Amino acid sequence: MNWRQRLGAFIGGFDAGQHHRRLRGFRATRAHVNALIAASGPDITARARWLVRNNGYAVNAVESWAANTAGDGIKPISKIPDPARKEELQRLWLAWTDEADGEGLTDFYGLQRRAAREVFIAGEVFFRIRPRRAEDGLTVPLQLQMLPAEMLPLEQSGRAANGNMIRQGIEFDRIGRRVAYHFLR
Repeated sequence: MNWRQRLGAFIGGFDAGQHHRRLRGFRATRAHVNALIAASGPDITARARWLVRNNGYAVNAVESWAANTAGDGIKPISKIPDPARKEELQRLWLAWTDEADGEGLTDFYGLQRRAAREVFIAGEVFFRIRPRRAEDGLTVPLQLQMLPAEMLPLEQSGRAANGNMIRQGIEFDRIGRRVAYHFLR
């Protein structure tokens, strides 16, 4: 170590930057996070899901984190000054929350809890906004479909027909903006 490193360590540098005996075997990679995810992401997600299925401590960790993150869920409050319109909007909101799940498994608040679980286990989750027809009989013709992280193919990379780049299933335009996600069907 040169004198600057020693001075920084003496003053109180980062512990992870030290070269103590206990850190001798710690070999952190400098690879880009996308390269690491492409190489190991599917295995890590599969192992995390296996743990949640087979280990009570993992289940408790997921449930605790989801409860503390989502809680009872996001519950908006209208600021419309007209009481009649405000009441009608609240009625529509409450009716929609019961019909929000496109799979029909839960309500809007349950979707939030499921999403929190997915984020803890897989690191991400996606929602597809599903406009519905008026004849579908829903109070509000809109539903949400939750898509797990595995629906986005990490191995899909290359150039799209329109010239955009696709990296790990995500399409980027020429200036790097996300313009599409290429999910499995």
